[in-house]
Amino acid sequence: MSKLNLLDALKDKGFKLTVQRRRIIETLRQLGGRVSARDIHQALRKKNPSLSLDTVYRNLRLLTEIGLVHQISLQSGAVFELADDRRHHHHLVCIDCEKVACIEYCPEFPAYSDHAASEGFTVLGHIFEVYGRCTECQNKKQAANI
Repeated sequence: MSKLNLLDALKDKGFKLTVQRRRIIETLRQLGGRVSARDIHQALRKKNPSLSLDTVYRNLRLLTEIGLVHQISLQSGAVFELADDRRHHHHLVCIDCEKVACIEYCPEFPAYSDHAASEGFTVLGHIFEVYGRCTECQNKKQAANI
């Protein structure tokens, strides 16, 4: 998604386009790929030393909730990436090297929403990640066992 589309989407969803949100989006774009909140915070503090890590986390949470940013949970902590023009997707995560691959299929079934409704919940979103070992880590593990 282009920078303007992201910023327009934020406004279209009824949220203010604050300086912090604009800078977080710009920093995610500049750093590229998947980055931690701490990486974003360090990059932003170069221009704004008083910016708190809590502010970065709060804004990332909002941007994730409204679908402009994806959060990926790794064993070492969460990383974030800008949502792009691809449709909603999920991730495969290697438990050893933390390599991430996209799953273009979404296993959202009506049964999940039905069950949530029976428990009194309204589904607002979901995260689905599959953890395992990538080929390289499988080969390393196998070679170490020989």
